[in-house]
Amino acid sequence: MAVTTCDDKHIVLIVDDEEMIEEMMGALVEEYGCPHVSFDDPVKALRHYEENARNIALLVTDLTMPSMSGSDLVRKVLEINPELPIILVTNYVGEDIPGDIPPLVRGTVSKPFTRSEFFHVLQKTVVRAERR
Repeated sequence: MAVTTCDDKHIVLIVDDEEMIEEMMGALVEEYGCPHVSFDDPVKALRHYEENARNIALLVTDLTMPSMSGSDLVRKVLEINPELPIILVTNYVGEDIPGDIPPLVRGTVSKPFTRSEFFHVLQKTVVRAERR
């Protein structure tokens, strides 16, 4: 499975309807060394992705959101770029992930998660570009 690279031109798209979780994941992604853009609304996130797909290196999305599920967001994003790496954030360990989604997902993390759990999933998915 290929690993993606993040740098100033290839950023992480974070989507979670819980603002506190969205902000925390953004801070962790930045700490890991990857720039990001985040949304608390999956519909707005999809619009952003449609306009900026070539600049998105990774999608990190909550699975359960009110206006559009994370699995629906994943399906729509993958219609545009079937190679985009995905990390799913679930509300609890063992949450059902739709049958067609797992082959497309690089990692999952369940809430509540620790910094080290989140970094472990990022390390399996993203290579940080060398800073000059």
